Amino acid sequence: MALLALVLLAICLAQYLRQIGPAWVIAVQGVLMIAIVVLTAHGLGYGPGAGWLPVIVGFWWASARALPSWRLPGMIASGVAGLLALVASPLIDRDTPPLLDWFEDLGVPGLMNVGLDEFVLAVVIAVALIGPANAVVREVLDRVGRGLLGEERRLKGGRVIGPLERVMVFAFAVGGNYGGVAAILAAKGILRFPEISRDEGDGSRAEYVLVGSFVSWFLALALVPLF
Repeated sequence: MALLALVLLAICLAQYLRQIGPAWVIAVQGVLMIAIVVLTAHGLGYGPGAGWLPVIVGFWWASARALPSWRLPGMIASGVAGLLALVASPLIDRDTPPLLDWFEDLGVPGLMNVGLDEFVLAVVIAVALIGPANAVVREVLDRVGRGLLGEERRLKGGRVIGPLERVMVFAFAVGGNYGGVAAILAAKGILRFPEISRDEGDGSRAEYVLVGSFVSWFLALALVPLF
């Protein structure tokens, strides 16, 4: 679980790397990403070598953003790497995490029965549901049809609603509040109904809402069974 958190952390950092600019700026960003991932791996009790798989995945993701031909394969490769990290995580030897004492000293009542790995993974997933998840949704809409991205430019609220919705759905689901999840999904349906009801022509507006919503919900709920 902790190794998966490192992979997602690298993806989150790579999502915000500047792709255009002086070479030294790009190099500094790359070094910072490597340093943050490796230091976090150390904080979770891993040796220096364990941070390099997540770093590679992060650069995969960054290259997927920069190269249209590699975008879909890069995202798929990152997802496969995350799955492999989840499977391999229990098999990799770890020392006592240096962050464990800090975490146990927090004294937050709601975290008394939560492990360090679960806490770190939940925080990283919440961050990943913002930028990286938006990139996945946009790529799916792009693959489904160019007309849908044209709708996105007119329905700009989805760029804000989508990330907030995913984080809230994930938080409610992890907390076992499935009534809250249902309320969010119902509220979105009500809010989007006027836009869908005004759909004209080929129905691209309704298709945009449905495709984007289902992909967004899948991303929010896919890792909930880990908690």
